[in-house]
Amino acid sequence: MALMRNVPLWLTALGAALLMQTSSAFLTRIFPILGPALTDAAGVAPERIGLLASVGSLGTMWYLLAGGDLLPRFGPVRSLQIGAGVGAIGLLATVLGSWEAMLLAAFLVGVGYGPSPPAGSDLLNRHAPAGRRSLIFSIKQSGVPLGGAVAGLLIPPLLLVGDWRFACGVAAALSLLTAVLVQPVRATIDAERDRSHPLSLAAALHLRSLMRPFRAVAFGPVMLATTYAGFCFAVVQGCLFAFFVTFLVTRLDHSLAVAGLAFAVMQIVGVVARVVVGWIADRIGSARRTLTALALASAAVTAGVACLSEAWPVWTIVGLAGVAGFAAASWNGVYLSEVAAQVPHALVGQATAGSTFFAFIGYIVGPAAFGAMVVATNSYPTAFALAAIAPLTGAAALLAVSRRHG
Repeated sequence: MALMRNVPLWLTALGAALLMQTSSAFLTRIFPILGPALTDAAGVAPERIGLLASVGSLGTMWYLLAGGDLLPRFGPVRSLQIGAGVGAIGLLATVLGSWEAMLLAAFLVGVGYGPSPPAGSDLLNRHAPAGRRSLIFSIKQSGVPLGGAVAGLLIPPLLLVGDWRFACGVAAALSLLTAVLVQPVRATIDAERDRSHPLSLAAALHLRSLMRPFRAVAFGPVMLATTYAGFCFAVVQGCLFAFFVTFLVTRLDHSLAVAGLAFAVMQIVGVVARVVVGWIADRIGSARRTLTALALASAAVTAGVACLSEAWPVWTIVGLAGVAGFAAASWNGVYLSEVAAQVPHALVGQATAGSTFFAFIGYIVGPAAFGAMVVATNSYPTAFALAAIAPLTGAAALLAVSRRHG
């Protein structure tokens, strides 16, 4: 504890936010990694594993709408701890083995992820130094791919030691452990919580409460433009992540090893780029200009993917994947920083929840529309070219609002 007293509060807050972000993202990656084992145990077709991801997203979106009272009542750290606990309980529900139990588990894991955006933004907005906001928000958001990497490295070896139930149990225990690890800083960071803030399920589900995140998003034109840009980023990132490997393998006749290498490069560059882009935003002093440039770059690189053909050498495909990782997968932290900057501090949690809700819609709608376009046209290049339009419109919205409001 003596050591903790010598650590700047903003660094302590960042450490807690990053740890809990990594933990919550880790839990959401368990289902796709254990997919074959889970569907086999439940006696359903392997393709139905995608339904768990959709149900998990619905759980997160439900929390973003209905969980707003948790943050002011308990504070950001306790909210993140509650999320870790709900996610762990959800993961343990899978051991029942039925498909219905797994659907419930996916929903609870999604609900458990829900506190991460609003609570993390509230926590960092309170304590991040003004000149480092975008960088600090971006470092926190690097916990999303980091959690996926931890799951990918940890879960397969656990299956060699035990079965999928054992792997789920260990993952749930690790989630609870992270909640315990941040407990020493909870009293300091959550000191401003409002113990008298009302908290009830009936109030949370009332239409007035459910509309609060949307009212926060409508706080002003800059907030609306930033939210729309986040939706557009999510559309194109979701399409690239969902279909890039399939495009390379099924249409360009590359091996899964080559496609996997390109996808891995995209992911790794995306992790590093989140931090780099956050630093750039602070360096130039404008998260909005950084987001505008990223939106244009994202559109350009997605159009570049649409131009891929069998004639492209492997090294150029891998290189393009790296550029895509930088342009299309690095926006999250700067985006959340800009959202937090556009509203009074008391509205940061609600604004982040509402804006992130629309980003989740983008993650769902984008790949669904992309898949439908491929079916309709039998052309991945056409679908990628159309997907590139989304970030272009996001950049246009940001440019328009910047001209009017500075």
